[in-house]
This record gives sequence, C-alpha cells and structure tokens, in this order.
Amino acid sequence: MRQAGPTCREGVDLVVFDLDGTLVDSREDISRAVNEGIVAVGGGKRPVSEIIPHIGRPLMDIFNDLLPVELRAKAGRATEIFREYFFAHCVETSRLCPGVSECLEGLEAVSRAIATTKMTFMAERVVQQMGIAHHFDLVQGSDDIPHKPDPTVLALVLEKLRKEAGRAWVVGDTAYDIRAGKAAGMHTCAVTYGIGEVEDLEREAPDLLLDNLADLPAEIGVR
Repeated sequence: MRQAGPTCREGVDLVVFDLDGTLVDSREDISRAVNEGIVAVGGGKRPVSEIIPHIGRPLMDIFNDLLPVELRAKAGRATEIFREYFFAHCVETSRLCPGVSECLEGLEAVSRAIATTKMTFMAERVVQQMGIAHHFDLVQGSDDIPHKPDPTVLALVLEKLRKEAGRAWVVGDTAYDIRAGKAAGMHTCAVTYGIGEVEDLEREAPDLLLDNLADLPAEIGVR
C-alpha cells in the first residue's frame, strides 16, 4: 500500500467506484470487442498492448485513434459493432480485481455506487454478470453526458443518492478518475493495478494510493 496525502476518516457515507480496471479486469474482453469493431469496418486487428492504454476513454475517441485515417469516418459504425459484441461477450475472460470482494463487503455500512464511461445498460450488465450488482445502490454510466475527467457523472451520482461531496470518496485507476473526483469536491483514491501508470497517478496527488482495494475500508475509517 502507498499513501499520498491526507485522508478524511470521519463521516464517510458514499464510495463511488470506477468500473473497468478498478473493480473488474476487463482488458481482454474490451480489447476483443475493439478489434471486432475495427475489423468490421475494414481495418486490421490491433495488438492488445496497443488497445489497453485507451480503455476508459469514449469509444469514438478510441476508434478515431486506432482506425487507419481512411477508415475514421466509420468510427461510429465500429462503435455500434463494439457494443453489440461486448454486450454478448462482456465477461468471457474478465475477473474481479484483487481485493474487490473484501472491499465491498467491508463497505456495507455506507452507500456504494459505480460511475463509468460505459453506457449505463452496459455497465449494469457487467456488474450483474460479475455477481457484484447487489453491492451497489446505483450504477451510473455516461449516457449523453461528458466523460471523466469532467465531474458531471459524479455530480449526478451525488444528486441521485442525495449525498454530500465532502463525505464521499471516488476510487479509480486513471488520472481521469482522480481529476473528476477533485473537480466534484470529493476525496480521491487511486489504485495501482489498473490501466493508469503509477507515476501518472502519483502526479495527481490522490488522498490515497492503494495496491490492494481490500485496504480501502480501514484506510477511510469505515468499519
């Protein structure tokens, strides 16, 4: 475990998690779906290592970056193919990240939510398929709203659950998650095992930086 900066150990009543790379290691399934979209519009498969750094970004941005220039006009169609394929194959190789089960069980005394760049219906399917849906009061996707690091999705979670930003934590694996949390006025925790590079996460100065999510309840004072 690494810690970067002060923590708020009193009055916590909401923890908001990112999904991919934070709760679920979905890199392989997402990469396969991205390649389905690329191939469907005439492109060649890209190595998984090239796709992984893009996970967590808007799909249109991913395809605009990974498609050859001459095929970028078809990014919208590639996105549609991605969603169709991923909905049917979203957890074929995915697994929970280290410490997730212990963390969620340890946070039963507070509200828990998910805020993700995925569309809500897709995120709900993933958490249901992974067997963790019962842990969450809300699964909020980025449906027609700006993506993180914009704080809109977090503000929406706070509004729907009627929680105060100062008593809430955001947990994520990228700089986008930490920036969004800070912009929303929430406490922030970065995990080191996801998509983001540790150096990039440290640069954002989150309140906590953890190697294992199982440590989170004790670190934020939830028993």
